[in-house]
Amino acid sequence: MELQLKNIGMIKEANVKLDGLTVIAGENDTGKSTLGKVLYGLIQSISWASNIHPQEDSNYKNQFTKQINDIFDKQLSSNGEIKFYYEGVDFEYKIIHNSCCDFSISQKFHNNYSKIGRPLLIETPFIWTIHPLLKTIRNLKAHDVLDDIDFEIVPTLKDLYFALTIKRKESKSFNLNIEKIIGGKFEEDNLSDFVFNKGVEKIKLVNTAMGIKYFGLLQVLENNNYLYNDQVLILDEPEVHLHPKWQLKLAEIIVELVGNGVKIVVNSHSPYMIEALKRYSEVEEIEDKTNFYLAEDRYIAHQDSLENIFEKLALPMRELKKLKMEKYRND
Repeated sequence: MELQLKNIGMIKEANVKLDGLTVIAGENDTGKSTLGKVLYGLIQSISWASNIHPQEDSNYKNQFTKQINDIFDKQLSSNGEIKFYYEGVDFEYKIIHNSCCDFSISQKFHNNYSKIGRPLLIETPFIWTIHPLLKTIRNLKAHDVLDDIDFEIVPTLKDLYFALTIKRKESKSFNLNIEKIIGGKFEEDNLSDFVFNKGVEKIKLVNTAMGIKYFGLLQVLENNNYLYNDQVLILDEPEVHLHPKWQLKLAEIIVELVGNGVKIVVNSHSPYMIEALKRYSEVEEIEDKTNFYLAEDRYIAHQDSLENIFEKLALPMRELKKLKMEKYRND
């Protein structure tokens, strides 16, 4: 899989391979999250379009344009360009003067797209906090209570909630053993609310640490069979709520998933996470499926080594050392 972007959001240019593990490093506000959201929205839009055949629907182009604009929430830049390649599927989408667009899909599109798994984007474990609210909204909509109320849930959150709530029939063939890491299980109680089952103690998620909640996401997704071969999983700065020790544990799980066929994109600004992903990919011998990128100055560029990445991420530490030296000189 390969994704190419030009003039999309704050990204001037990016060319990213999605062979197995794709790590995009960089500071905040450098386009890492933009790429992840574009990838998610793109696959969702193509998935929708795969059920419609252009030769059978004369309004195909207008429908697809509306679909992709709705998912991207009309945030695509003027004169932007998206190209996506996957096993013979060539997809190109161009935005011209903000309102008009053009796109093309290769003839192999409808036959090959079905191989790409359902994309999931995890930005934060906060979804556990609002899970009861989302359940209430779903129940009210089922009874037509909210028909006259304009209440929208962003697609990424809606899809993640669905995956946490509805189990897939197909099963996976591996065990992440997350219970050993966090010392318990995320399970539904008699009211279909999730709790953290820690032995004899059942803890409400509102009282559960955010780091545990993040691992709980993966634990439930595994139990519901949403971590499977060729699925696309996008993790946006997963280290935010994790101690460095657990960052290493998460990196090990990520590499294990990639080894089992899951395609994962990790956006990160943590040296611990990036180094751990590098080392575990070497141990598990998936280096040929692992690619590192640096997001900087509106470009996302491939890195043959981690030297430039660590050089960029080490700037704050050098600033602290500089302040320390100035204090010694003043004393």
